[in-house]
Amino acid sequence: MTLNNLNQTAQDADEDFREDPDHDVNQIVEAAAQPATASDRLRRLKLLAERRLLVRGIMLPYAPQQELHDACDEALYAAEALREANLPQPMVQLLADSFSGKTAGIKAYIADVFARAEHTEGTTPVAYAKIDTDGTVGSLAADILRALGERRPTSLSPDKRWERARQAIRDHGVRLFIFDECQRAGRRPTISPVIGGKILDIMDGDGTVGGDCACVFLGKTSASNFFDACPDLKNRQDTPVLMPRLRWTTDKDDFMKFADAFDQALVDGGVTKFKSGLGDEEIAQLLLEASNGLIGQFSRIIETAVIMITRDGNDAITRTDLRDAVQDWSIGNGRIGYNPFDKAQEEKPAKKKTSKKAKAEAQAESDQEEDADEGMSSDLDDDDSVHPFGDGGFDEGDDEDGQ
Repeated sequence: MTLNNLNQTAQDADEDFREDPDHDVNQIVEAAAQPATASDRLRRLKLLAERRLLVRGIMLPYAPQQELHDACDEALYAAEALREANLPQPMVQLLADSFSGKTAGIKAYIADVFARAEHTEGTTPVAYAKIDTDGTVGSLAADILRALGERRPTSLSPDKRWERARQAIRDHGVRLFIFDECQRAGRRPTISPVIGGKILDIMDGDGTVGGDCACVFLGKTSASNFFDACPDLKNRQDTPVLMPRLRWTTDKDDFMKFADAFDQALVDGGVTKFKSGLGDEEIAQLLLEASNGLIGQFSRIIETAVIMITRDGNDAITRTDLRDAVQDWSIGNGRIGYNPFDKAQEEKPAKKKTSKKAKAEAQAESDQEEDADEGMSSDLDDDDSVHPFGDGGFDEGDDEDGQ
């Protein structure tokens, strides 16, 4: 609010408050510019945290993640029977780009398994471990123990630790063990085959009893180096699960449905008061381009936009909010080198200008043809049987479509 605004408001009300000795315009402007109180700031920070959590918690049907769930379920239910039959355990593998939805998908699956009432109380049917950056035999054994809640997971020598890890898997009734970020196990070429061999022992057993549990491996595409270093482990994998980047030409309908469902989830969660059009064709195409076809990046762009509208007190996400979110998160983090929303905006005027130019040229050409026709008609003595192009029209060889 400025001094001019206040003066104009007074004039509009037919009352000049400036003559009131108690009316200090400068004081009012200063008060309006004061920052929010500490309680207002705390309330806003809590709301931001709640909405960030809500956005990150949105889980929607997504075909590649469902394929992962199905593959894990098949391995989970086969594990116990294979162990009793003294047979090797199955192996599920998913190697894909960051932000493709691997970890979010597997965590949703784990939550689903523990929500079922079929597993025995006190057992851990599914265990999840993120491989440590050390990428050694000992550190991986510690990861397993830590995932199962065992005390002092780093105690004992690496070999003894592995024995303890395998025993813990059996004691906890684990049927499916999930190793995430498995590319970290391939950082040391000389150790990778040893780690691969140890994991193979978990799946194969010791000859007198079947494998301890089935295994799932998640990681970036660079994790292929780890499996290449251990051919025996690589040969054991079932058909790998794929989670490729989405393409507009092939995945347009699926992504528009996904974006629209995400939009509805924001409304259902109270983040927005009405849908923001995320599933509209033009917006969805720009979002898919900005997110490089990765649903994880899409989610982070929307999360950034949600933070913006929460700070501004707005009720929905606008195109400008999305454009700014791409600028701040995608470009700011080096995920993309340009802003598709800016590019689309720049192309629109150019198309419009070209269209007007084409219309002007077509009109000028039409006017010239009319002038030519009038001059020609005056020389034909009004004889309707005579046509300027011969036998009543364009010659077949000069048809416009054939030029």
